[in-house]
Amino acid sequence: ELRLKDGTHHCEGRVEVKHQGEWGTVNDYDWGLEEAAVVCRQLRCGAAVEAPRGAYFGPAAGPIWFYYVLCGGTESALTECQYSSIRDFSDDGFIHDWDAGAVCSGFVRLAGGARPCSGRVEVHSEQDWIPVSDRNFALPTAQVICAELGCGKAVSVLGHVPFRESDGQVWAEEFRCEGKEPELWSCPRMPCPGGTCHHSGAAQVVCSAYSEVRLMTNGSFQCEGEVNISGQWRALCASHWTLANANVVCHQLGCGVAISTPRGPHFMEGGDQISTVRFHCLGVESFLWECPVTALGVPDCSHGNTASVICSG
Repeated sequence: ELRLKDGTHHCEGRVEVKHQGEWGTVNDYDWGLEEAAVVCRQLRCGAAVEAPRGAYFGPAAGPIWFYYVLCGGTESALTECQYSSIRDFSDDGFIHDWDAGAVCSGFVRLAGGARPCSGRVEVHSEQDWIPVSDRNFALPTAQVICAELGCGKAVSVLGHVPFRESDGQVWAEEFRCEGKEPELWSCPRMPCPGGTCHHSGAAQVVCSAYSEVRLMTNGSFQCEGEVNISGQWRALCASHWTLANANVVCHQLGCGVAISTPRGPHFMEGGDQISTVRFHCLGVESFLWECPVTALGVPDCSHGNTASVICSG
């Protein structure tokens, strides 16, 4: 058995192998992307992105089962590579400060979206990223994907999205998640008849991260206040904030229509983290995430120059 421990998700972390019923680590001697690629493949975690050494994910406790592992990068499992005898090398003075790690791309991603945490659903085949068809693709599956990617909750599922011209194939399974699974890989699947999924396009998902909005008045939620958007909750620069944008925020929050967009330190005290995002709403959209978005680069915003809204309530 193989696992990655103490990363931010199950597809990154310290490499640990179970031997004789006990989990132990791999020493990082000559550890590189080839070895990490095999770990990612064995765990069905996509492609190797990094191969950190020196106990990057923290030192473990317990045995060090491998002194070294040498892979070509194409093996299906770590035990198909060349490796030292399997025994506890901590008895020979090796320490966990040399534990090997791996960072994988993951099994699923959202690609080609207009903003972070949105886009075409693609899964990794161990060789390449392959789009998932919109056939029977439902909101519970989208919920699992958004949660796995740290993108909040699923806001919408879109079908009829054209495949890229470069897409040579479509994933040959339908995912039938219930919505509470920890990751897409663990969801039930149905093979497509004849290995071909009939579809009208690629499945596309929009998650809530970077699209949720709130109005803050010295720490409380109201129908008036400083505009904050999710993704570590950041304020917006007032220099590019319009009444049309404000109307969308009020509508999204169920707070009526926008009455004004006051500037200055009107609602909040203290410093704010300022988002580099600029919204271009017409004012008729139902959600802020439906508006076109551009990035400003480093915003020229001092404290007190953050966007605020007073809604009718």
